[in-house]
Amino acid sequence: MTKRAEIEVDEAFDYQDEIGDEDYGFVFDSEGNLKFAFVPESLPDRPPKTIAKIMKLLGVIDLSQFDSDITIH
Repeated sequence: MTKRAEIEVDEAFDYQDEIGDEDYGFVFDSEGNLKFAFVPESLPDRPPKTIAKIMKLLGVIDLSQFDSDITIH
């Protein structure tokens, strides 16, 4: 049995309890296309370096593209 198969999933886990007001998140579909993104409620002038790298890979120029919790298809 692989490690992946041995891991038990906690059915009571609610990811929304883990997301804070200052968090970033990117959701992709099964083919790797960006479906949804969220950013902190108060956008910083410049995103953290790691977020900036992700934005560059996704072709996102400005974080304000995500300030209204848009869905991208």
